[in-house]
Amino acid sequence: MSKIGGGDGEGDENVVPTETCAICCLAKSREFTPVEIMPGGEIMIVRETPTSAIVRFKAGSVEPAHHHTFGNDLVVLKGSKRVWNLTKKEKYDLVAGDYLFTPAGDVHRVKYFEDSEIFIKWDGHWDIFLDEDLDAAHVAIEKESN
Repeated sequence: MSKIGGGDGEGDENVVPTETCAICCLAKSREFTPVEIMPGGEIMIVRETPTSAIVRFKAGSVEPAHHHTFGNDLVVLKGSKRVWNLTKKEKYDLVAGDYLFTPAGDVHRVKYFEDSEIFIKWDGHWDIFLDEDLDAAHVAIEKESN
């Protein structure tokens, strides 16, 4: 599993050749769509209802405070980020391999410290309701940093 998406398989006996690995081929051929309301973010829906997706964010990107009508499970595939659950007044620093569940309706804000990729799944169709704008999110994050 650690070899998935890890190379072209040429000249390295420790890398699974992409032409014979269905998962590697799928990972390599992903097509992402920009997340219009969150600059630096891209999403690829893998499956709908229950829904799963791969989401990428560039380092420095911010998800303004928002909530969903569904709870969601996520695993950080690469990178690092901080999630503030504003409803519970908790924050989580996550790196590759970390898991987080956010209950339906919980308002949360996110900042990405490195280019990151996340696997996320939830019941139902994709929805998002912004509870603040991007400028307010940047101000809140900056205020906490001081």
